[in-house]
Amino acid sequence: MHSGKFTSPPIPLNVGSNKDSFHRADIEVYGIDQSGASFEGRVFLNNPDANLSTPLSPEHGYAGSFHVYGYGIWPADVTENPAKPAASQAIRAPITKTVIATEAVRRAAAKGKEARVTVVPVFPGNPLRDAGDAFKLEGVRIIVH
Repeated sequence: MHSGKFTSPPIPLNVGSNKDSFHRADIEVYGIDQSGASFEGRVFLNNPDANLSTPLSPEHGYAGSFHVYGYGIWPADVTENPAKPAASQAIRAPITKTVIATEAVRRAAAKGKEARVTVVPVFPGNPLRDAGDAFKLEGVRIIVH
């Protein structure tokens, strides 16, 4: 489980010997918590320094984005005892989002056998406001078809 910007460890790119012969590649972000605020997840390949101001271009590793429509704070998370840890630390409503990223994975495969995925969460309507406090996930994987 993570909060704030997420960067994966290196993920093997199982593309075979011909690095651009695959039909499709997806970046799957799984175990995303939708029990908080809504946000956009901007997905970058091989750019662990990506942040809110990183251009959404292939040259900067941009692979696409997904949106999570959060449904807000759970009533059980409102507590009178601030010393008690909030129940919101756990992922309550895990979902999976898939970003079709064929060309981005091809570019990454041309440079190496592995890729790192960085997800930068952003609040809707405000591309300069970090949504890290709304962002929790279990992990990411790259699937080549």
